[in-house]
Amino acid sequence: MPNRWDGFASIRQNQIESGKDLTFSKVFLPYYNDLVKELCPESLLEVGCGTGHLSVNICSNISTAVAIEPSEGMYAVAEQVVKESCVQLFCLRVEEYRCPHPFDLIISHMVLQLVDNLDLFIESVANFMEKESQFVFAIPHPCFYNNYKLFFDSSEYKYMCEIKKTISFSITNDPNKIISGVPYCHRPLSQYFSVLKKFGFYVVDFKEIFPDQEIQSLYGVDWKFPRYCVFHAQRKKGNPVLKKANNSSF
Repeated sequence: MPNRWDGFASIRQNQIESGKDLTFSKVFLPYYNDLVKELCPESLLEVGCGTGHLSVNICSNISTAVAIEPSEGMYAVAEQVVKESCVQLFCLRVEEYRCPHPFDLIISHMVLQLVDNLDLFIESVANFMEKESQFVFAIPHPCFYNNYKLFFDSSEYKYMCEIKKTISFSITNDPNKIISGVPYCHRPLSQYFSVLKKFGFYVVDFKEIFPDQEIQSLYGVDWKFPRYCVFHAQRKKGNPVLKKANNSSF
């Protein structure tokens, strides 16, 4: 239900451009910039680009950069954000996107916890990958995030169960701007590994995000555990899903 984010696009734009969103500017933007420097991709696809700021900030040395975003409100903001860049922007869900070529790097930042059908999302991403492609996605750490945000009370939270809920939240440096009525899905880590395996992926790296003390001090409180984690996945050679995709007419 991507339209639930439509009314919060301007808030997110302000939080990112003002630097209030520390997690974006101090934690993940450096992470993705380092990733691009390491992998040197010639093509990039961002799935669920939101306001477009991440794609714009990491695309400068990439020949082909595509960003897709299903929320019309977020897309409207992203159109302005990416207009002076090389990023091609589409208002689509990943399962609706068609492209005649695979991408070297596919990223999806803080999206998969919003996705209702994880299998369909991962299967769709697989269609844009070849053997050397990497799919990198960040999510709230399933082991710890509920201890931090308390989205689920003790009577409803069971770590090993998939649990969906409509939530409200704010960020540390902008506590009065409440983003409400958006979906959130807790899934155990093993479910992410299982779905990736089901569609021919294998995990080449897994990072638990725990910034150094200097960055933590900006939040005004020490982190007690990693709040986020990042999967880096590739696909096995000769996977039938990829062969099917390559034979499709786009």
